Amino acid sequence: MDAEPGLPPAPGAITVEREGADHWVLCLRGAVDTAVATRFTSSRDRRQVVVDAIDAGGVTFISSSGLALLLLCAEASAAAGRHAVLRSASRSVDRALQLAGIDDAFRRSEPGEGPPAPEERPAES
Repeated sequence: MDAEPGLPPAPGAITVEREGADHWVLCLRGAVDTAVATRFTSSRDRRQVVVDAIDAGGVTFISSSGLALLLLCAEASAAAGRHAVLRSASRSVDRALQLAGIDDAFRRSEPGEGPPAPEERPAES
């Protein structure tokens, strides 16, 4: 996402990327502060984000707003019949999840685990 004219570039980024035909990944990079989380939410018109995986391996800092976004995304995904896997988390994210007492709220992927095969994906309603 490009910076708005007159504003400094955001310290981090949040994107939703497609992998394969129907596999979506929430990707977080850099310093995911309140401004970055708010900018992402606003850019999606506050619609819920449904994904199959979360990649937070490149995060250097995450605010409580960033953690809240991760939780909301995981909850929306579960409600849609998908179970977002936290496939990568930096030390900063792991530590923030532990401090917040929510480190067990995310299913973790096993090393080398990729997107689920089509027959393993939940049926869309």
